[in-house]
Amino acid sequence: MMLYLPSQGVFSFIDGSNTCPYPHVLAADGTFLQVNQLFLHWKQHDQLNLSALLSSLFMEVLHLVIGCQTSCSAWRTLEQALASTSNSRIMQLHGSLQDLRQVDELVTQFMQKAKALFDELAVVGQPVSLEDFNLYVFRGLQGEFKELVTSLVTKAEPLPYADLHSHLLTHKFIHKSSHLSMGSAAINAPLLPTPNTPPSAFVSQCHTFGNFGRNRGCFHRGWRHN
Repeated sequence: MMLYLPSQGVFSFIDGSNTCPYPHVLAADGTFLQVNQLFLHWKQHDQLNLSALLSSLFMEVLHLVIGCQTSCSAWRTLEQALASTSNSRIMQLHGSLQDLRQVDELVTQFMQKAKALFDELAVVGQPVSLEDFNLYVFRGLQGEFKELVTSLVTKAEPLPYADLHSHLLTHKFIHKSSHLSMGSAAINAPLLPTPNTPPSAFVSQCHTFGNFGRNRGCFHRGWRHN
């Protein structure tokens, strides 16, 4: 909104420098009052600005400006209401970024949460460097990303959000695929020795499956070399 209003040449309505004309003026002959056309023109533009301002607000703060008749009064009400909470909000945002942890969230959910904090700090005038943003994300990731983080921190330049997100998704996909492959290999492994399998190899296989051999009799004292 701070970028939009000046670009439209209407910020003078917001900051109060474009004052409201009198609603009525004397007629040319001075005998009666008539509606001031300048007032109607000003009122029309100001209401458009007020509508644009209200539509940009979150529901949490919209109630603060209910009843404001002009864009200037709405703007000043917001400034007064939010100025007292800005410092505490900045501290809260910094704390949330430092305590950022993935826990059981998906990669995309975790990154969106981190990006929201990063963007909001920039909005309140306390931007976090891209390098620090990378470090906050690395510190909050699950342990399975340790090898990836080790390789990324050695890069000369910090990664933009989109690139970092892509690296994490790719690593997660590869990590998940490798675990599925290992599980499939274990499930498909033969549980009984083939005629050409020596007993020593079968003993090793039984150990792989824990106590399966002892419970099901896959190896016993009567086994002999043929």
